[in-house]
Order: sequence, then structure tokens, then C-alpha cells
Amino acid sequence: MEFLPERFKTGKITGTKLRGNTVLSCLPSGLCLLVFLRHGGCIFSREAVSDLREISESCLSFPPVLFFFPGSETEAAALFSGIWDDACVVFDPEVSFYEDMELSTGTFSQLIGPEVFFGTARAVLKGHFYGIPGSNSLRMPGVFLTVRDRIVWEHRYRHIGDHPDWKNIPGVTLLTNGEFVPGVQPA
Repeated sequence: MEFLPERFKTGKITGTKLRGNTVLSCLPSGLCLLVFLRHGGCIFSREAVSDLREISESCLSFPPVLFFFPGSETEAAALFSGIWDDACVVFDPEVSFYEDMELSTGTFSQLIGPEVFFGTARAVLKGHFYGIPGSNSLRMPGVFLTVRDRIVWEHRYRHIGDHPDWKNIPGVTLLTNGEFVPGVQPA
């Protein structure tokens, strides 16, 4: 089990809907999903935000999501507007948090390889489309499940069209809104 880098504890952050001024001060005491997106015009960023909003609204037990965005407030607003308006987002135009998590610039095959085309088809079938590339458009995304300052699971994208199975993250038990009854154990 790894710990979050020091910058997550001490580095000042800016963003929207944040509960603190460092990443660690924004994290709940339990599980939290840190989602590092690509640029605002990325079809896969749009797909991820939409999928996560949907599952967060339908499953009470899904962990809170803290997004990291490698661009400005204006670029982030354009991405999240209409998809998840009240999402918690850290703006990281210098990609320092990305670098701390070892999310580097993608290689040619990670950005344009054959697997990316299959991912594009999947996202288009969900109603998502490419937009205008934004800042740091070559940066790779990543997902980290944390408990406070510890990383308990991670998904490092093999290519930009790679897509985690959000409903099968190890250690996350999903209860839909209709299945949750306070004081009653699920069957």
C-alpha cells in the first residue's frame, strides 16, 4: 500500500466545490476516488465524468470522487458543464499532481493506437464526442482509490481509450438507492 505524495498533504490547491485548500483536507475519512482526467476536449474525459456521475447518483455506497483536471478553470467549466455541474475538481494546469502520481505524457501508441479506436466507438455509442483539445492534451489519465493518505487501488491507463470498470473496483461494494434500508443488511 502506497501513500499519497507529500504535495497532496501540503500543496495548496484551487478548484471547484472543494472542502479544503490541500488535497488531503478535501478527502473524506473513508474511501475516495481520485480521477485524473485528460484535457477538456477529450471524448474519454467526457465519458468518465458522465459514467461516474451516473453511478454516484444511483449507488449510495460509491465513494466520493475528486477529479483532477490538467487545465484552467475555464477549460474545466467547459468540460463539466451539463455533465456534472457540482463535481469536485482540482485545477492542475502545471500537471504537478499528475507528475507526482507518475502520469506522464502518452506515447504514440497510447494516444493513437488501434485500441483507442475501439474506445472511441464505445464512447460515441454512449453519446460522447471529441471537442477542441485543451492544455496538456498528451497527458495520460489515471484513477486511484484512497483511504485518507493511502492508495489502496489504482488503474493506470494502458492507452487513452482504456476504461476502468467503475462498478467492479476492488473494495467497493455497490448498493443502489433502492437497495439501501438503514439498519438492514443487504441480502
